[in-house]
Amino acid sequence: MKPSNHNRRKFLSTLSAGTAGGLLINTLSPLTTTAQAEPFLPANEFLFEPGLVYLNTGTLGPCRREVIDQTKKAWEELETLPLKYYGKWGAESLAEKTRITAARFFNCDVSEIIITNSTTNGMNSIAQGLRLKPGDHIIATDQEHGGGILCWEYYQKYHGVTIDSITIPPGENNAAAILNRISDRITKDTKLISISHVFSSTGLRVPVAEISSLARSKGILCIVDGAQAAGAIHVDVKKLGCHAYATSGHKWLMGPKGTGMLYLSKEAQDIIRPMQFEQSYNTYVDSNGVVNSPGILGLGKAIEYIESIGITKIEEHNLSLRNRLYKRLSGVKNLSIVSPAAGSLASPMLACLLPDSIEKVAFNQMLYEKHKLSIRATHKQWFNGIRFSCHIFNTEKEVDFAADVVRKELEK
Repeated sequence: MKPSNHNRRKFLSTLSAGTAGGLLINTLSPLTTTAQAEPFLPANEFLFEPGLVYLNTGTLGPCRREVIDQTKKAWEELETLPLKYYGKWGAESLAEKTRITAARFFNCDVSEIIITNSTTNGMNSIAQGLRLKPGDHIIATDQEHGGGILCWEYYQKYHGVTIDSITIPPGENNAAAILNRISDRITKDTKLISISHVFSSTGLRVPVAEISSLARSKGILCIVDGAQAAGAIHVDVKKLGCHAYATSGHKWLMGPKGTGMLYLSKEAQDIIRPMQFEQSYNTYVDSNGVVNSPGILGLGKAIEYIESIGITKIEEHNLSLRNRLYKRLSGVKNLSIVSPAAGSLASPMLACLLPDSIEKVAFNQMLYEKHKLSIRATHKQWFNGIRFSCHIFNTEKEVDFAADVVRKELEK
């Protein structure tokens, strides 16, 4: 996948500057491979340490220099007069610009968008605003990230809510099976289905639209954890049909750390009433308190950049790299891919299972310390594995480098 002609020309014009501070060459350097691919962004758009190959956006995404500069400028202006963005000084209008940008990006009305500080914060807001009661039944899966399930576990512990966790074995990449299992677990007490758009564990793209349709047919809410989707793949909340969608600004959108967004559909707003947004969905209100205005401005800038490239092109680029990595890791000794093969269930993340004899955290740390390769050891509640995230700034050379390094270390 290559960028548009405009972005290609921009890339070529800055290529020499990008390679001047480029990757540190070693015996397995991505610069020594023959594969050719152009990222949408040259290397000098980021502050990566020399030699780093970063395939870890699923954990935290890097900010572009323009986003950093925008955020830093706003912060410095704020500190010249701490009241700079307070009340009539303009905080609300500045934050509203980001809300408008986010609403456009997710294809919803601005009255349905709330600025938060993370996906977790958004999920907590939903849970707190639902006023669940003892005996209420929630359907989720055992592949949910802590940020998307701990809010429900809180209500299970302190308010008598029941969580019905559906087992999704890693490597069983079957959308119909997921939908059928959810359908089979619905009872008269089921209040909501809480599901990830993309599983953090395996990168499986969940059939959210079908699950939302099922939920609606039963008068049940569909709540979506979109942390691993927004900015990586196309997200249209209206087409998904969910009642609420929480996501982060600091992963695939490459916005400032500690930013996020929450979509609450108009039809669910009388049911889901978060305390901090009871006064208004506007960002800077008494019920919400002081917010990170510079970060919110930076988030708007980050989303605008994604829009300028086009999320469809970005998704194609990301999946192309991910599918290349899938092929190159297939058949590697002591490694089993548990993510879907190329197709409708694949996302830009790829996860692999390690043998019990190899401790994932130690292996992951070794890859960084020895090869300057940053990936993710899978979360402790799942399986003994590693996860790769391919994004807009990554190249075929980096993917090949990562595959070669992992193969070398596992086939010693």
